[in-house]
Amino acid sequence: MAKTTGSTKRKKAGPTAGAGTETETKMLAAELASLITELDAEGLAFLIEQARVHLYNMRAAELELAAAEADRASSRARKVAGSKPGAATPAVTGDDFAIQAASDGSTYDLVYRGKWKMFTGDEMLAMVRIVSSKDPVSQLTGRLYRWFLAERSDVINDLALAGLADPRLKKLVALLRKTFTIKGTV
Repeated sequence: MAKTTGSTKRKKAGPTAGAGTETETKMLAAELASLITELDAEGLAFLIEQARVHLYNMRAAELELAAAEADRASSRARKVAGSKPGAATPAVTGDDFAIQAASDGSTYDLVYRGKWKMFTGDEMLAMVRIVSSKDPVSQLTGRLYRWFLAERSDVINDLALAGLADPRLKKLVALLRKTFTIKGTV
């Protein structure tokens, strides 16, 4: 289980380069290895799932970086070729989220960087209830992330959320608060 693969070489070239030193990585790996003997099968399965999610997120970030670079290169090529500025370039909203409701209000789409995640009315209500608390935003982002983990782990994967403290969760909390209110909350 402690066997290493060729993926350790890719880590330094990936988007998480500089996230930790080699010494730090070795210390964390040793700590994880020492904890493995105390875990049951369910705990090990959970760690494996989380590791796979993290690897997926790393690969997705690498692909997004490559796609952004390709887009910049094609934009430069269009400008050099004399095309009209902005003619075929869609507006990029950066790290902004958007929510679009279905005409009948039964479903909602959360849009982020061209990715659309559909939620039922009940799911959206659950998220709004989480963020409607007067607790500190840092607690609300953690609760929202844990809700995604339990109910909609596809959102974590597809939006490449990095964890409980991902700064994009604060933006999502703010958007949900701005867009929806629950009547009768104190």
